[in-house]
Amino acid sequence: MGTERQGGADDRGREDIIRSSEFIVQSKDGVQGTDYSKNNNGLELDVRKYTIISLLFTFAMLVSTAFAAQDQQIQQKVAALEKLTGKFTFVVFGDNRSGDDTYRKLVSMIVARKPAFVVNVGDMIVTPGDVKQWANFWQMSKPITMPYFLTVGNHDVHTKLPLSEKIYKEQVDLPGNKMYYSFRAGNSLFIVLDSCLVGEDRKVSGEQYTWLEGVLDRSSEEHKFLFIHHPMYPENFPGTHHGNDLDRYPSERDRFENLMIRSKVDAFFAGHEHYYSRKTVKGIMHIISGGGGAPLYGIEGSGGFYHFIVVTVDGNKVSGEVVDVNGNVRDRF
Repeated sequence: MGTERQGGADDRGREDIIRSSEFIVQSKDGVQGTDYSKNNNGLELDVRKYTIISLLFTFAMLVSTAFAAQDQQIQQKVAALEKLTGKFTFVVFGDNRSGDDTYRKLVSMIVARKPAFVVNVGDMIVTPGDVKQWANFWQMSKPITMPYFLTVGNHDVHTKLPLSEKIYKEQVDLPGNKMYYSFRAGNSLFIVLDSCLVGEDRKVSGEQYTWLEGVLDRSSEEHKFLFIHHPMYPENFPGTHHGNDLDRYPSERDRFENLMIRSKVDAFFAGHEHYYSRKTVKGIMHIISGGGGAPLYGIEGSGGFYHFIVVTVDGNKVSGEVVDVNGNVRDRF
């Protein structure tokens, strides 16, 4: 806010116009012919003007404070995770959109495990940019009081709906200004990537690749885990997106994969495909966890079951178990 100029005789002779969306106030010599000496309405409008300006200023301060508090909150969470020592666990799952009942049940089961934090690999809502769906998601997620890190999916943000990215950034407590980011917990590095960028959909390239390369090259952590929505190697059976994930662009995928190999990444988690699968490719464990509530692909024997994954980091060892919605352990690694 600028400093208010004090009025005097010369000022009253000027045709100073103060505009708002609802009214115009002019000096007594203005084109409207308003004479404050004969009409109190000018004074009333002047008071109203300053009242509105004051209210707008107050609102702006409140909004600014709210965003500052939000940023402080995520930074506090990240700082606390960095101080972890010894053995810890985290949970991975994703693609809960449209499956509210299943999601609620999985959330309840996850919270009972008391992990250090939770990572969702994307597609938290059905329609990109739908604020009501975001409100519903956060309402269902209230039991998750530990840090909850989200990965952007194609149902959360769509390249043809620019406003959906703005809404995502407003809804999601991000550590920075980008929808890709990293954080550390104990002796491990965690990197969350964005495969829905405009012009780079289903790729890790451009500025994001350069950033990722820098983060990995500087890393001295014992373990490294990557999270993204679209997988590198989806299964090839009816209903899947084989050939339309990161495998749509083999050259970009291979460059990304070579960076992971060079950086000795432990595991690569993805979603998008609504099933569970685990495979090791060129020494890196690839896990697809898309069983958070959305309609399943395939049958149970091919990974078509609702689930979450509990990963344990204990010194130089990483282990995990896959738990289905009925509490049965379906896989261990």
